[in-house]
Amino acid sequence: MSKNNKKNMRNKEVRRKKRAYAYLRKSPNKFTDNTSIEKQLEEIRKYCEENDIELVDTFTDDLKSGKSFEGRDGFKEMYNNVIRSKDDVDYIIVFKQDRISRDTLDTLYIMKRLNSVGKHLISIKDNVNTEDPASKILVHILALVAELEREFINMRTFSGMEKRAEEGKFLGGKVYGYKTVNKELVVVPHEVEVVKFIFKKYAIEKWGYKKIASYLNIQGIKTKNKQYWTINAVKTILQNQIYIGNTKWRGKYQKGQHEKIIEIPLWNLAQETMKTRSYKQEKVHPGSYPLSGLLKCPECGSSMVQGNSSSKYKYYQCSKNKNSGKAACSSNLVKKEYAEETILHELNNFFQNLNLAPYIKSATDSLLCFELEPLYKEAEKIDKEIKHINKKMETVMDLLDDETVPFDDKVFKNRLLGYQEQLNKQKLKLEEINTQIRFKKRQTSNEIIAYSVKNFSDLYEVLSDEERKSLCHYIIKEIHIFKEENTKQRKIKSIIYNFSPDNLSLV
Repeated sequence: MSKNNKKNMRNKEVRRKKRAYAYLRKSPNKFTDNTSIEKQLEEIRKYCEENDIELVDTFTDDLKSGKSFEGRDGFKEMYNNVIRSKDDVDYIIVFKQDRISRDTLDTLYIMKRLNSVGKHLISIKDNVNTEDPASKILVHILALVAELEREFINMRTFSGMEKRAEEGKFLGGKVYGYKTVNKELVVVPHEVEVVKFIFKKYAIEKWGYKKIASYLNIQGIKTKNKQYWTINAVKTILQNQIYIGNTKWRGKYQKGQHEKIIEIPLWNLAQETMKTRSYKQEKVHPGSYPLSGLLKCPECGSSMVQGNSSSKYKYYQCSKNKNSGKAACSSNLVKKEYAEETILHELNNFFQNLNLAPYIKSATDSLLCFELEPLYKEAEKIDKEIKHINKKMETVMDLLDDETVPFDDKVFKNRLLGYQEQLNKQKLKLEEINTQIRFKKRQTSNEIIAYSVKNFSDLYEVLSDEERKSLCHYIIKEIHIFKEENTKQRKIKSIIYNFSPDNLSLV
């Protein structure tokens, strides 16, 4: 075969038309998103035509929650086809990112799995194409923005709970030893005896958690959730200040209005016993070491992982040394706190140089719809109930005007008063919902954008360990360390990013 023929064949391969699946799903709430299946498909076909992409097939799911993949057979079939390289498609195309999932971590996982087999996700409305390195960063930014906005909303929409907390009222949840009556805690006598038994056996007779749990299980006594007692269940009882008359709100305790079960001297004895007893230190979750695998040993070049740290000092350690000992390599410990603070500072500078504002604005607008969806649904439900109560009241009034119906002033009056009380409660609930809706609409995208761009370190704080690690690994390829004998002098030498500022420009 001649060189020209080979060259022509290579050019044909390069020019192979890209292929894609379309995924369609309608929002379960008509208030927040009325983009029909037909409209989504129309936009996807238009996008494919404009970008010379062959649309191979479409997959559709009925109205389902965007938070779960359960029952979404269309998505599962499409996803499995892509992963198994059926139809040789290059992309999954959706109209909006939330058609895949409203859970950002789920979307990140799907994106990563697609990327691992050389496939990509395109979201038309969100301007996301994970074939573009910048979009990979953008998806993580969306996660950060989502977390931040939820924090803003939670701070201001929980004012009712804050007021109850200030008054020492119970804020909800199941507590062994109590039941909730009209939002107030009321003791359950037979459960109270179990709580007192746990405290006395632990604090006075020095029984351990496991011994107490085993005894209760043998006696056939179950937890509030009708489960067997465990070590953690017993420990939770012993640490819960509700039993001494306190309530908790956002990590702080204060005097409550409910009846206490445990006297202060017994409580203090139990807490002192807990402090003096020694237990094996729990292993730190690997996810709390976000730079594992990124830091490189200055001696052998192997990845550095969670080190054999103490409760006070934590380190990253050469993986070869950790697995094979000194004969393979030295530990070359790097202080965890130093490494992560340094990288966070560098990432903050990294994001300052990116122009992500237009994309974040699109994301926050979409996020607003996500947050409003359940509120609109609840408002609709309450509105129907109000209409139903009004209809009942009208029926009673009609009966009063009907001369053929025996009149009992007391019965009719009590019935009307009952309906009026129900009506007032529903109107109050509706007003609370509408207040939340108004607040969310006032929470401008510009405020979120400005904050997210300038305060990356604050955004990082609200992420879970898993999200932090995922973000670091998407942005950073390797972190190199200076080779020094002394741990204190072992500093970060350089950072190699997965993306350079040149291919991150979104202007």
